[in-house]
Amino acid sequence: MLVMLSPLKRLPRFPLAAVLRNRAADAPTLDEAIENAKQRYTFGSHGILAAPLMVAEVWADLTPGLRLRGLRRLPKNFGPGVLGAEIATWGAISPSLLPHRWWAVAANVAICQGVGHIAGNVVNQTVARGVRSSGIVRDERVGKWSNTALHWGMSAVTVITFIQSARRHVKQVDLVGGEDEFSVAESFVGITLGTLGYGVLLATGEALQSIVDTAAGLLGRRLPPVTSWPLAIIAAGTVVGVFTDRLVVRRFLSRAYKSAEELDRQFMQGADRPTEPERSGSPHSEERWATMGRQGRAVVAGGPRKRDIARIMGSATAEPIRIFIGLDDGRSYDDMVAAALRELDRTDAWSRTHLAVMSAAGTGWINDFLTSGFEFVGRGDTAIVAMQYSYLPSAYSYLADRDSPVRSSRLLIDTIRKRLGELPEDSRPKLYVAGESLGAYGVTDAFDTIDEFLDGVAGGVFTGVPGFSRSHRELTENRDASSPQRLPIVDGGRHIRFAAHPSHIRHDFEGKPFANEWEEPRAVFAQHASDPVVWWDWKLIYQVPDWLKEPGSRGVEAPRAQRLDVPATLRWAPFITFWQVGMDQLASKDYPSPHGHNYHDETLAYWAAVMDVDEPEETLEDAASWIHRDATKLRRPPGGFANRHGY
Repeated sequence: MLVMLSPLKRLPRFPLAAVLRNRAADAPTLDEAIENAKQRYTFGSHGILAAPLMVAEVWADLTPGLRLRGLRRLPKNFGPGVLGAEIATWGAISPSLLPHRWWAVAANVAICQGVGHIAGNVVNQTVARGVRSSGIVRDERVGKWSNTALHWGMSAVTVITFIQSARRHVKQVDLVGGEDEFSVAESFVGITLGTLGYGVLLATGEALQSIVDTAAGLLGRRLPPVTSWPLAIIAAGTVVGVFTDRLVVRRFLSRAYKSAEELDRQFMQGADRPTEPERSGSPHSEERWATMGRQGRAVVAGGPRKRDIARIMGSATAEPIRIFIGLDDGRSYDDMVAAALRELDRTDAWSRTHLAVMSAAGTGWINDFLTSGFEFVGRGDTAIVAMQYSYLPSAYSYLADRDSPVRSSRLLIDTIRKRLGELPEDSRPKLYVAGESLGAYGVTDAFDTIDEFLDGVAGGVFTGVPGFSRSHRELTENRDASSPQRLPIVDGGRHIRFAAHPSHIRHDFEGKPFANEWEEPRAVFAQHASDPVVWWDWKLIYQVPDWLKEPGSRGVEAPRAQRLDVPATLRWAPFITFWQVGMDQLASKDYPSPHGHNYHDETLAYWAAVMDVDEPEETLEDAASWIHRDATKLRRPPGGFANRHGY
């Protein structure tokens, strides 16, 4: 046994761990550091320069690269956290799914450095404890040299990472069809503001630590440390949690809901009340125009009429039917479904060839290319029905209520399927379902299983389905072997096909024909590689997703036929990838289709394939151009659109 243990004396030393441990042991407290700061620069010695010099040194302590030359103002026990923050900075400034503007860089740098600081301290405490218990002899001279070399090396990596990120950013803008050129100055602004944010997080952390220390001191008068410290942490956490929930989260959601409800009552300048009896909200309809909601009024006011379809497509069978049921006060979902049935009966929607149930995204908004595309391809022999389930935008609806999109869609679909079952099979319309974003989540998860979906409808088009959707997740996890997560192949493409481009409805990600013919019912799940709404998931915090293991990541190129619109150099990093993809969602509508979270012209090709209609590409392009003009006229706010590519 002694022979086996003796080699431990010759194990390599851990100078860096020793240095970090010594720093933590010998470092002054925050109060002592503040007192030292006051004594170092005084108004008596430096005049009015005292304050600027102190601020400059604090800024240097926080700034990536500069801070690695040694802390000047911050407590020395911040050293391990600063190293962790430096490493996190490399990921924070690296490319993600979409190009980063200055505000995104600032948010990424601030939060990722804060998390890196915590991770650095945790690693330090773990390593230091291991070093202390090992009894390994430490050589301070070697430790000092290694520490200096490490700091210079990390500073060099920071500079190299920034240069590489700048080059990749330029290429990434081209990949997603962006129009903004890369600006070094803008990136520096983002890094600077992010660094200040990191400083604010450090100050907040120290304040929380002070609360815990105070609580522990009070409890320690009557309890031993082994009991007082856990209780202090629980007490402080409870106070902070209650404060955040009561005064921040609830107040924020309350104000957001009130603001959204007021916005819902407003009228769009381009949304005139329809006169056709085939439209809800018209003089012939039971649905009151004033209570249909802002986005609901846009749905029934917009879109092609029979004359528009005939001009673009060459012929038109009928005037399209559009039914929208607003979230009126006092009406339950059951009441709204009953109102939808009355509108379907009134307009004789059961006599149409194609009937689509569409789920809105939060406020009642439905992608104009989903609605109008369905009507163009169906040559007007169509009926669309939808219900509003919330006043809140999709992001807030997701946080506040993820049940309503599914529950409202399920009630409407089940009721319509029951009515269709009462009609003769040879004269009933084909039932389709469709939605985008939270709407796609609601309408797909309205079915308990994929088999129920295939048995219940003739087809569907779903664009930008969120990653938390159960049905989307099940299809992806059960995809055919060797097919990528970004473009899964399900049962050889027999019923369901995933697409990032219209060409993917004809061939797979490698450009090869699908193993099976496309049979009815048909469904398309459209998802861009650059759409963060699709790829964001809580598991990104701790788990590498398949799409970051496949070709198209880690420097391995994807097949050209996959039409990847993100850098092939993307890599996963704990928490950082989760945060970056989450931040990308805020800019996901700023890039033209087919990129980001915009699904426009391509949607017509998906409808044509699902409805098994052979339309010339030029005709679909003309229809898409008409929809662009109509959506612009319909939805353009007085001050113009917030970005050039969304409606």
